[in-house]
Amino acid sequence: MSADSERKDEPEFKVALRESEERFRLLIDSLRDYSVFALSVEGHVSNWNLGAERLKGYSTQEAIGLHLSCFFPEEENAERVPERVLKRAELEGRSEYEGWLVRKDKSRFWGSVVFSAMRDQDGRLRGFSNIARDLSERRRVEKAQGFLAEAGEVLTGSLEYEKTLHEVVRLAVRGMADWCSVAVQGPDGLAVRAAAHVDPSREPTVRGLLRVLPEAESKLARGIRHVVRTGQSEFCSDTLEAAWVRAALGVDTPERFLSLGARSFMCVPLKARGTTFGAITFVSVTSGRSYGSADLVLAEELARRAGLAVDNARLFRKAQEALKARDEFLSMASHDLRSPLTSLRLQLQAVRRDMQPGDEGPRAPEKLVSRVESMERQTDRMLRMMDALLDITQMTAGRLELKRQKVDLVELVRGAVGTLDEELRQNGVQMRVHAEGRVEGAWDRLRVEQVIDNLLSNAVKYGKGQPVDLTVSTDGTTAKLVVRDQGVGIASEDQERLFERFERVRLDRDISGYGVGLWIVRRVVEAHAGRVFVESRLGEGASFTVLLPTYLAQPGRAQEPDPGSCPPAVH
Repeated sequence: MSADSERKDEPEFKVALRESEERFRLLIDSLRDYSVFALSVEGHVSNWNLGAERLKGYSTQEAIGLHLSCFFPEEENAERVPERVLKRAELEGRSEYEGWLVRKDKSRFWGSVVFSAMRDQDGRLRGFSNIARDLSERRRVEKAQGFLAEAGEVLTGSLEYEKTLHEVVRLAVRGMADWCSVAVQGPDGLAVRAAAHVDPSREPTVRGLLRVLPEAESKLARGIRHVVRTGQSEFCSDTLEAAWVRAALGVDTPERFLSLGARSFMCVPLKARGTTFGAITFVSVTSGRSYGSADLVLAEELARRAGLAVDNARLFRKAQEALKARDEFLSMASHDLRSPLTSLRLQLQAVRRDMQPGDEGPRAPEKLVSRVESMERQTDRMLRMMDALLDITQMTAGRLELKRQKVDLVELVRGAVGTLDEELRQNGVQMRVHAEGRVEGAWDRLRVEQVIDNLLSNAVKYGKGQPVDLTVSTDGTTAKLVVRDQGVGIASEDQERLFERFERVRLDRDISGYGVGLWIVRRVVEAHAGRVFVESRLGEGASFTVLLPTYLAQPGRAQEPDPGSCPPAVH
């Protein structure tokens, strides 16, 4: 008799039972995200679903008969965890486990398992059900959230710039990397400012990374400079010991790179207020640990928080420096204002004495005239100082307004030289003007006069009595003014900071000033869309060059200046 004939002769209840068992099997196999199987009373696998095969890597044929302990790591078996969870399920009907589990290939995953005792109608134990689930992703997310929470707390705990940078790399090697470095764009270029290693004994080696990154590395299409330039993250899951990796990660020597090692790396940009100002590099050396897209997401989130913290620390440092500069400035201003006030007071006392008749009769009127002229000079000096303070305030607040009109630069230069005639005679300085014809442009007359006055005054102060040459020329679209002295000169490292506020080259203690003259020069020139720069060597004088576009406003649109608003030169 055929099998089909036998099935036709089966009682209906057996057919229904078989169909029910088949539907149950299909239901169990459809639970692809869950490992579902039964265990014997002794803990051996008695059946196996497709979810268990996917999760643990064993086929049904391989899994049947295996003991539960095969799915637990050695340390859990050493403490008899499988036996204990089954015993609890037997006594209480149910038990749970969450922790490390092992696949067929010995790899680990974080999972949860629910064991339930299976009993017959008489209450006899017939085995256990086992329902397991992979919680690795949830654990990764929880771990990442905890790490970021800790990072946020640490990074907001300090406003010290250098300390914040070091906190960033410490956080990275604590949870994400074997070694880490932070590169930040600074006045000397892109440089590694902080680095750390998970092994304290390797710290001296990793500190060797603290250096300015060579410009040649900017040609690489990978690595730190590329990330800072593009603002885009990158990761390499396996370096394969590629030759370009050392330069890309900012390691200077092959020996140091071999000592540190690199199996996988990520490099993510540091950003704040829409600008990329640095990058964090995460490097894994551990065998079997390669970075992936999930790691990159975590690294970028850490970098986002670090970027804000570093930027806040940097702004705080700038604020502190500004307060220090302000205090120094106020000290200098107080000292400089006291000098003319003291002189003016003495002159007033002398005038009072001269006005009182003495034994020889009234004082000569020419002496009174001389005293009054001296007082006028001291008063003018104080007015210039006070106007300079007002100029600084307006420019710092961004309220520098230009009133353009047609101006001849040659005429302004000659007028400035005439104004300084008395000062030039006192210092024995000869001013030589070199110009042919008129050099006209649409500029703010008073502001350009301010530029010229400051440059000429500096040339007189630092020129050591030598001749000063002024050259005015134009190519039709740009006017060029060059002020050349033959004095003390300026070292190359000091030339850029000369144009910063409150900066001076302190080559001569007898020369006083606020250190804002060249800062005002630059602000005025740049407001005209121009440029100013210096060329100099120590002991060979200095040459200041101003470039001004000639016509930036439509003819007839220029505004007339206010005669009473002439800004002073600042010395």
